[in-house]
Amino acid sequence: MITKSLKGVVIILLAADELFQLFAERVAANPQLYYNDYQLRKVMVRRSSAWYKGRPVDFLYQPMFFTSADLECFEHLTSSLTRILLQVIDRYRQDPVFRTYFAFPPLMEELIMAEPGYEAKFPIARFDLFYQGKDEFKFCELNADGTSSMNEVRVLHDVFKGSAIAKDLQKEGYSFFDYELFDTWAKTLISYYHEFKSKHHGEHTSYIPKIAIVDFEGEGITSEFFVFQECFRRQGYTTIICDPRELRYRSGSLYCGRQKIDLVYRRATTARLVAEASDIKDFLQAYLDQAVCVVGGFVSQIIHNKKIFAILHDQQKTSFLSKRDRKFIEKHIPYTFCLRGNTQEQLERILENKDKLVLKPFDLFAGRGVYLGCDYSFDEWEKLIYQVLGKDYLVQELCSLLQRKMLTIEDKKIYFENYKYMLGLFMYNQKFSGIYTRVGRKNMIAAVQESFTLPNFIVR
Repeated sequence: MITKSLKGVVIILLAADELFQLFAERVAANPQLYYNDYQLRKVMVRRSSAWYKGRPVDFLYQPMFFTSADLECFEHLTSSLTRILLQVIDRYRQDPVFRTYFAFPPLMEELIMAEPGYEAKFPIARFDLFYQGKDEFKFCELNADGTSSMNEVRVLHDVFKGSAIAKDLQKEGYSFFDYELFDTWAKTLISYYHEFKSKHHGEHTSYIPKIAIVDFEGEGITSEFFVFQECFRRQGYTTIICDPRELRYRSGSLYCGRQKIDLVYRRATTARLVAEASDIKDFLQAYLDQAVCVVGGFVSQIIHNKKIFAILHDQQKTSFLSKRDRKFIEKHIPYTFCLRGNTQEQLERILENKDKLVLKPFDLFAGRGVYLGCDYSFDEWEKLIYQVLGKDYLVQELCSLLQRKMLTIEDKKIYFENYKYMLGLFMYNQKFSGIYTRVGRKNMIAAVQESFTLPNFIVR
């Protein structure tokens, strides 16, 4: 429990688990109120910018409650993992032998090795994990390339701050907040630009950079790009949204049409950029020449590629890590290995233990190409294994998804049922900066199966 004083009266605030119970009691006492309020919130989301693949994002009328203890835990676990990842990145850039373990194609390696012009190795990222409490968590994957979904978080916060449940809890002395993810990112982005100019051009200038948000047309979450564009413009920065194929490098500067670009907020993934290299030579050369500040740089690909977990678990390859680091990896990162060069005995174990394993591609997103053994028969699993054998695939320990009773409202019915949940911890400038909460009733929480976003209610 948490206590605080309100107008001289000491109020006992409940811990997160108890807040879930309090929410359930409120719904049971007046289900029609919350049903009607949910319908209103649906309209608000439909009229918002929180759209994905041509439809408004799916959400539940169910807050995810957090306390200051959770936030302290998030700061600790992200800083612990960041400490390890920075060592891996440094080793990659210094050691040619270590680089071979990642086996990136030559152009990707060249981009990774190029100096981005600022110190941060991953300016923006989202660490996805399964979290139950202090020291009870496991990372699922690291998204450090084209990190997204900040707008879903923003919209649901705005939609739910005036909801019936928020008002009810406020009457009892609670106040809630969520992290601001747009103005904060704008400030961070501009700080990298000034570091870039100072470090590589010796300029300490008040010049206002022209910004381009860069991704391939039809690839990213366009509605989110527009929100960032408006945010940057509101702060005085001319901002365009641009396909990298439209960029031209001439006279030492990068242009989109007639607009000179000083700062690129890169949302296009590294894998797609490398695949389209012949059509985006100007953009890539401008980056290699340090003619433009690109945030994020390509160094983050080292930790974004899912192979990072397999390398972390290989003690021979990461002998430079401390015992403390090794203990953290063993406890909080699922055991992972490459599905390549395996012995017949290893393949048999993979087949026999299908319900405990998951197949993942090295570098796809939104759950694409991911197969959970528990969702397939033995024969189907065996077929999948031999289909991807020798390709860019990993075998990973299947983490048990945590569950909570959460509110479902559908077909004019309102009831609680079990949902599995996963958190995404946003990282700005390599520091914990916000939370993305997703839930689902299936074994995988992803757009390819089922995924609902929840509003975050963080108790002050």
